[in-house]
Amino acid sequence: GKLEKAQLGLFSTKLTDTGGEALCAGLVGKELQDLDLRLFNTSVADKTGLALGKFLGSCGKMTKLSLILAGTKIGDSGGESIANGLVALPLLTTILLAFERTLVSPGRVADVKRKLQRPGLQINY
Repeated sequence: GKLEKAQLGLFSTKLTDTGGEALCAGLVGKELQDLDLRLFNTSVADKTGLALGKFLGSCGKMTKLSLILAGTKIGDSGGESIANGLVALPLLTTILLAFERTLVSPGRVADVKRKLQRPGLQINY
């Protein structure tokens, strides 16, 4: 069947970039409309952020997204890739976005928020 809704939470795991990249590669976004992805206290870093951004950019039918990254090693390049993936989602109407205790700089977070501003998109931080 087609994966239209997914909820995935990884909490206090030893997940590194190798696993993070594999996770993103295993997700198929073509039909995905609703994603709740939470990574808490993992060792994922920018390679995972880059893969996640690429994955998000392929989710052309996504309308709802919760993306919470807390206690990760994702930095500015991963954060920028994620932002670019989010901006590429034309049908997105609702997003919950949180970068907490990551290596993404406050300036990059502000840039992500600025890029996402558009009519009809409800954003919660």
